[in-house]
Amino acid sequence: MAFHRPGPGSASGSASSSSSGLHFLKSPFGDTTYTKVFVGGLAWETKSETLRRHFEQFGEILEAVVITDKNTGRSKGYGFVSVSCLGLSG
Repeated sequence: MAFHRPGPGSASGSASSSSSGLHFLKSPFGDTTYTKVFVGGLAWETKSETLRRHFEQFGEILEAVVITDKNTGRSKGYGFVSVSCLGLSG
């Protein structure tokens, strides 16, 4: 599994940034730059709870969400999983 690490000055995933380079994120989990994983190619019937159960084998899951169309409620075929940084080594 590969992680994308934004370079300096990147505002990816941030609501705003200060001149010191600190990012203020809207996530309830703080800065998820290194702990939020994109999961693509999901079957249309995949639910968030199914995604969570699958990824729990790799560690503590803070959040697992399948992205759905707001009009139809149908999965768009991708989602995100936020993992706890505990147990991760750099």
